[in-house]
Amino acid sequence: MAEFDIFNPKVSQVVAGIEGKCILIHSNERKVGKTAQACKMPQPLYLRFESGINAIPNIPYMELTSWSDFKKVNKQLTNQKTLAQAKEKYKTIIFDTVDVAIKWCEQYICASEGVATIGQGNNGYGLWKEYENEWFKEINKLTNAGYAIYFISHSEEKKQVDPITDEEYVQMCPKGDKRTIDLILDLVDIIGYVKGGGISEDGEEVLSSIYFANTKEFMGGSRFKYLPKVLTPFTAEGLQKALKEAVEKEEKESGTKSITFEEKQEIEKKTKMSHDELISAIEPLMKKLWKTHQEEVTDIVTEYLGEGAKVSETTKKQNQQLEMILSDLQDLDEE
Repeated sequence: MAEFDIFNPKVSQVVAGIEGKCILIHSNERKVGKTAQACKMPQPLYLRFESGINAIPNIPYMELTSWSDFKKVNKQLTNQKTLAQAKEKYKTIIFDTVDVAIKWCEQYICASEGVATIGQGNNGYGLWKEYENEWFKEINKLTNAGYAIYFISHSEEKKQVDPITDEEYVQMCPKGDKRTIDLILDLVDIIGYVKGGGISEDGEEVLSSIYFANTKEFMGGSRFKYLPKVLTPFTAEGLQKALKEAVEKEEKESGTKSITFEEKQEIEKKTKMSHDELISAIEPLMKKLWKTHQEEVTDIVTEYLGEGAKVSETTKKQNQQLEMILSDLQDLDEE
């Protein structure tokens, strides 16, 4: 039976609540509550790329000092054997800050070739692709594990061009280069810009606001049609309430019903065969088809593994190629 059936596709459904969602909060202002409110999200684990919780007590955290530290923690957070247990303990992973993590990732790649900058590696051609792939690999693992991921970033000025008027303007954007921060911008569900409230006439601090609209002043946005463009004051409780109400309004308009994250995972669950299981499934099928379809079998293996390659000599890194070989052999067997 085919693993995918275009005539019987799965239908997307929205998850109620914060679980499984990715949020990016940024600001060029300091001490406006980015970290403080993050730590009030459900069952947080704080990944400390910089010292942002020195004044916040009782927050479980991982004290990271390098990209390799993050890789070790990320491995534990995403290990399939312990994932269910980890998700019982932690609902929200706070990634503070993205721009510091980017620098550490860059240093990690430079150290792999003993060079000072990315551009000096690979005999002067640069290690840009290695850098981009390393970032993608770790971020992709974390964001696909099912936690709510709360990214925090500093902001920096970037030149933008109005697509309608061609006017150039300067916008406050999350800090980072296109190979790293763009991945975060593409995958998050919400981008929020935090502005401090200043001091009232009575000399009291006014709570910050968070903006989810993209303006010429700052970058923001949301996948949720009914999420307010601004939330004042900016609190974790207020953000969760606003998100819940946005989903409920969307349900009412579309006539659909939101689901829990566990229900979504069950719908999207796809069983992957191990390396040994793939070989065990392929080899008898190849033997069966060899008598009548020798040329076709050889062509299939060559297409995915190369001339003269053997299925029995593959590694786990070639599982995707083995999946395609098995799929093509099954199709050939059904002809």
